[in-house]
Order: sequence, then C-alpha cells, then structure tokens
Amino acid sequence: MSFDPLQAASQEPPLIGNWEWDFSKDAMGWDEKMHMLFGMSPESFGGSSDDFLNRVHDGDRAHVANAMAGVIECGTHYEGEFRILWACDGSLHSMLMEGTVHRDEGRPVRMTGTCRFAPNEASSGLTASMERTMFAALMDNLPDCIYFKDMNSRIIVASQANAGWFGLNSPKALIGKTDFDLFTDEHAIQAMEDERNIIDTGEPMFNLEEKETWPDGHVTYVSTSKMALRDERGRIIGTFGLSRDITERKQAEEQLAAFAEELRRKNEALEEELAMARELQLAMLPQSFPKFLRNGREAVRFHHFFQPSAAVSGDFFDICQIAPDRIGVFICDVMGHGVCASLVAATARALVHEMTAKQISPEALLGGLNSALRRILRHNSTPLFVTASYLAADLSTGELVFANAGHPRPIHVRADGSGPLEGKSGPVLGLFDDATYELSVCQLSPRDTLLIFTDGLFEVESAKDEIYDYSRLLGAVECRRGLPMKELCEGIVEEVQQFSANREFSDDVCLVGVEWL
Repeated sequence: MSFDPLQAASQEPPLIGNWEWDFSKDAMGWDEKMHMLFGMSPESFGGSSDDFLNRVHDGDRAHVANAMAGVIECGTHYEGEFRILWACDGSLHSMLMEGTVHRDEGRPVRMTGTCRFAPNEASSGLTASMERTMFAALMDNLPDCIYFKDMNSRIIVASQANAGWFGLNSPKALIGKTDFDLFTDEHAIQAMEDERNIIDTGEPMFNLEEKETWPDGHVTYVSTSKMALRDERGRIIGTFGLSRDITERKQAEEQLAAFAEELRRKNEALEEELAMARELQLAMLPQSFPKFLRNGREAVRFHHFFQPSAAVSGDFFDICQIAPDRIGVFICDVMGHGVCASLVAATARALVHEMTAKQISPEALLGGLNSALRRILRHNSTPLFVTASYLAADLSTGELVFANAGHPRPIHVRADGSGPLEGKSGPVLGLFDDATYELSVCQLSPRDTLLIFTDGLFEVESAKDEIYDYSRLLGAVECRRGLPMKELCEGIVEEVQQFSANREFSDDVCLVGVEWL
C-alpha cells in the first residue's frame, strides 16, 4: 500500500479507524484507517498490545496501559486521549480512542473500538512535512537571528538572518561554530557561561541585552532570549535562542546619556554661577547700617528680612546717610524672578547710589531713575518695569519726605495706631517716558516705626485659595503694634508663612523696619 502521512492528517471526512483486541491471543487487528492514523504501513505493525503501546508517547504510555487494564478487569468502556509518535517522520500527534469490553459469563474475552485524531489535531491538520515547511519559512524570512546549539554550544541550525549578521551567504557556513569562532573571547566566554547555566538548570533567559565585540573592534548590541533545547522525551540536548539587533537603540541611549551628562555638567556649572551671583547680590545688600547718635544715644534702629524665591532676586533695598542728620531708605521690586530681574535690580542699585550721593529729593530721584531705566529697557522684547519707594527723614526735626512709583505703600506704626503712609503714587519705573512723581510729607514721633516692603510679603495664597492681601497685613501689624521692632517683623513673616499653602513665599520678599528712638 502506498502511504502518505499528509493525506492521512488532512482527509475529509475525518479518519475513524476500527480495531479489535483478542485477549486470549493478545492479538490486535487494525483496519486500514488505523494504520493511517498511526502513520504506518500495515506490514510494520506487529499486532500485539505491546506493539500498540510502543507507539504511544513515553509520557502517556503507563497511563494508557493502566486505564485499559482497569477497564478490562472491572469495567465495560474505555475512553482516553494520548499522544503517539509517527515512526515515518518522528512527529507527535494527539489521538482519541474508545473501546468496549466483551465478556463471556463475566470473563473478558475481547475488546473492540474506534480511534481518531483529537479535535485540536484534526482541526489543525498539521503534519511533520507542513511543520517543516513553516519552520523553514521562519528561519528563512524572520529578520531576527535564530540559532540552535548542542551541549557544547556549537551551532547546529541557524536562520538566514543569523548568517547575514556575520556577513555569510548561507546558514550552513555557521554549522559547527561557537561564539569563540565569531566574536572576541570576552563576549564568547560570557555567552558560553549563560548557555551552560541554561543547560544545568533548565531555566531560560529572556530579553538579555548582550554587547557583542567583534574581532575588528566594532561593537553591536542584541536583545537575546535563550532556552533549553529538549528532545521528545524532555531531555536537554542543547540550547536555542533568538537575538534581535538593538544597536541603534543602544547607541541612541548612549547618546542620550551623554547629552544628559553634558546637560548635568552645564546645569551644575550654572548652579555654581548662580550661587556666586546670589552671594554677590547678598553682599550688595547693606551689611551694616549707618549709626545716628543724638545726645550720645542711638537715634534710629534698623531691621530687615530678605528672601529670594529663586537663586537670585529682583528685590533690592538700600539705607544710606545722605547728611549728618539725614537718612535715605530706598526699596524696589523688579517684575519677574531670576537672573533677568536681578540684573535690572543691580542696574537700579548703581543708579540709586549715584543719585543719592547728589542728595536728590525723593520725587526727583524716582523721575531720574525712570528716565534711565526707560532708556535701558525700551528695546527689550519683553516689557519690564520696576516698582520703588524712596524715603528721606530728618532726624533733628522728625520730618519724613517720600515718593512712590507703583510700590506697596509703607506702613507707619505709631503709639496710637498704624496705617499706610498717605500720599500719591506715581507710575511704575521703566514703562513711560517723562513720568512725574509727587513728594509727600509726614511727621515722625519718638518710638514710631516704618515698615517698608515688597509685594511678595503679602501676596500669598493659602491651601483654601484665599489671598493674604494688604488689609490682612495691616491687621497683622496692628495686633503686634506694641512689640519691639525686631519681634514685630519676625511675627509678621511667621504669620504669612503659616498662612501660605506650602508655608513658603512664592515671590521674592524684602521687608525693612526703621524705628525712631
């Protein structure tokens, strides 16, 4: 009989074989379809129960034998599923077998039944030939490198892509080679250790990133998964794996890491420069205050709180002695934060020092400062402006004159109450040509205190989206009116910080206290 395994697996309607087992002679009779199902010609089947069981897979044989023996002894019907090996090509198939025991006066004499492919086997219709065809398609067309190795890590099968990876035309050129024949010893030793561990433990390795160093020195990277290669009985006979080229990705990651490192160094250098700029800016603030004595006793006392929201600040203040009995206090706030604001603040500081040395009145100083900043800032692409206050006090008479350029009004703390200094405020500095500012006058009494500050002190938001505004600040000052100036200032700062959602100021803060003694 001409036998075709492919036809046996794909026949329609599905094959159903019939069989009979004579217990007295231990003789099994199979019809032609049984032989086709088991992938064998009739003359190759011996006809005994052992010949049948020898066709059953090692892992299922004992179970099938025990189940049939149990049915023969005390049952009537056998039904089971098991795997068989086709001798013609070594392929594995799943079978369903049914049988009925026939008895003579209770003694089992024979068994008859049917056999067919299991549903999954019949639906797939795959034969060894078809499996080989599909395997070849994978090995010839997948872009990833696929390889099988023996127990000594010698290549026994390789894909076309694997051959191309080494610049070879045919996978046959790789047969018998190890990684020592293809890469440097550094890579080959590590690869062989990995494969030996898989053989020893049976544990696979998935998505292992390997650096491949080639004999000419160039480097590639692959993502590799390796597993134990087992025979039909489950014994480990080598390894197999798949490697995917990830060189471009790794090079991109290395380049990104290099960029990140360069950026880190530049940021570190920038942070160092900003730290130096911060130290310089703090050094530019008054490190000590002028001493004014009257009748041998201290006539005026100062206190300040300064906190940038960034490395450097756009806030600035200065206290200067403009005559033996005359004091000047200047404060400004540049719009924005950071380096740009700090540069404008430094410019304003230089201009103010020049003008106060000439004993210019407050309204004239602000007018001159506006003109100078307008010349500097008019060509800036982003509009910038400065708010400022300048106060001058005569210690012999207690007269205070001041002018304001869009700045929060200073608070006058007196023995009988506290409130903002009364007077008109002019426009901010640096936005308008020919802006003018009015001079205001106030009389100071002994133990009076002036609080001069930037808007960062009170424009703070709470966790409940409430704003600590100027009126809240006035209330905080009033309830601490009887405290010494230093405690008054520290209490106000603490209250605002506690009100804040994150207990910090969101803007640059400058607070200057001046107490007449």
